[in-house]
Amino acid sequence: MLMSTIEEIAKIAGVSASTVSRALANNKKISEKTIKRIEKIANELNYTPNLSARALTGKGTKLIGLIVPEITSNYYAQIINRVESELYAKGYALIIGTTGFNADKGIRNLEVFIGRAVDGIIYADEINFDEVNVAEVKEKIKSLVEKNNEKNNLPIVFLGFAGENTGHECITVDDEYGISLLVSHLVGLGHKSIGFIGEKLSKKARLPPFKKALAEWGLEYNEKFIKTDGNERFEAGGYMRMKELLAEGDLPTAVFATYDNIAIGAMKALHEAGLKVPEDISIIGFDNIKESEYLIPALTTVFPPIMEMTQRAVDILIEKIEKIDKNETVRKYTAAKTTLYPELVLRQSTSAPRQ
Repeated sequence: MLMSTIEEIAKIAGVSASTVSRALANNKKISEKTIKRIEKIANELNYTPNLSARALTGKGTKLIGLIVPEITSNYYAQIINRVESELYAKGYALIIGTTGFNADKGIRNLEVFIGRAVDGIIYADEINFDEVNVAEVKEKIKSLVEKNNEKNNLPIVFLGFAGENTGHECITVDDEYGISLLVSHLVGLGHKSIGFIGEKLSKKARLPPFKKALAEWGLEYNEKFIKTDGNERFEAGGYMRMKELLAEGDLPTAVFATYDNIAIGAMKALHEAGLKVPEDISIIGFDNIKESEYLIPALTTVFPPIMEMTQRAVDILIEKIEKIDKNETVRKYTAAKTTLYPELVLRQSTSAPRQ
């Protein structure tokens, strides 16, 4: 059945189109009996309200925009699923914009969402790339958001560092703390030679804290054991970076894979080389994707608190939206920042170094 119009509903109900509009908006000037009758007719005719029109009248669309780098990785898939689930429970739907790890596209997505019929935005894009000037990108985001604050006052919550100093809530996970946890774990097992494998996108974000953690334990940072170049991503990236490490001939006793997907590919390369994990070399990941528990051996990893992060983001956003809907005074935006701390998940892929 084709979508019906307000005029068709009005004709059947024997009222004016303006009465139908007011009834569907639950206008208190329309009797409850009339509202229920019009809603019944609208449902029978498969009527769907025009969201853009609702936005223009200030009634809200029950739509939230979510900006993420991609939908294919396990980590961002978890964020999307958790946000969607939290929003659904509160009566909201989700629109997703992806950036492909392109900083300009992230800013463009933010600009589009600010100008379209959404009630709020969750910005979960990364900006810590080798090929961009992070300070410059953050300044562009800040400028765009400040214009929004003045004109639309659209609620925005940032997951990550992109929203720092924008005047909106910013929820971050302390990766440095997580990396310190995993290095401490390996040192505690007796490892003194620890490698690092990843991809270009993770090099800038996770290599400096890795080097810092090694220094804190008085361990050598060996460039030969650092493999991050190459265009392959996810499992393929881990597989190729471990192949490169194997080609060096001399291996570290443990390797930090910057994502669990990287660790999965690395473990395949080690298996093909006839090496056992953790007997010959320990592997530790980051993200605690669901597959990591079912590997043989199960992967020791670091678990960022995705559930808490997404729940806080949705709760903050909806609270602001509902205050606006009720014409309540919304507090002036402040640069509120919440830092969440990851946990170490001990499994079977790490052990004392080979003798």
